[in-house]
Amino acid sequence: MRPARRLSPALDCYLMPKLNWEIILYNIAEAREQLERIEALAKGEKKPHEVELQIMLEHAYHHLNFAWNIRRVSTKRYSKLSDDEFNEWSKFPKEIEVSKIEKKRKRGAKKQGGS
Repeated sequence: MRPARRLSPALDCYLMPKLNWEIILYNIAEAREQLERIEALAKGEKKPHEVELQIMLEHAYHHLNFAWNIRRVSTKRYSKLSDDEFNEWSKFPKEIEVSKIEKKRKRGAKKQGGS
């Protein structure tokens, strides 16, 4: 028996639930407000301590991660999310690759596994 033929990944978006812009925009707005607060505090006289900065950035990241991870979740389900869903949807998205710069080899260094 042959495996089922998979459609083009470009067509997957037509088979999935629509993006839930209401909750995406809510979480983006929350992240933006937190970042604006950080910026205002950093420009002011009394700058936040490192632990305060960490907490505020974690809050902003949480909402950005949520915006992506819940993008296809219904508003009804979102309004009744479980603790497990909250924890899962707060994580950095698996589908988003972290930007990296490739390390350059030093002159005269041999390639690994090659000659």
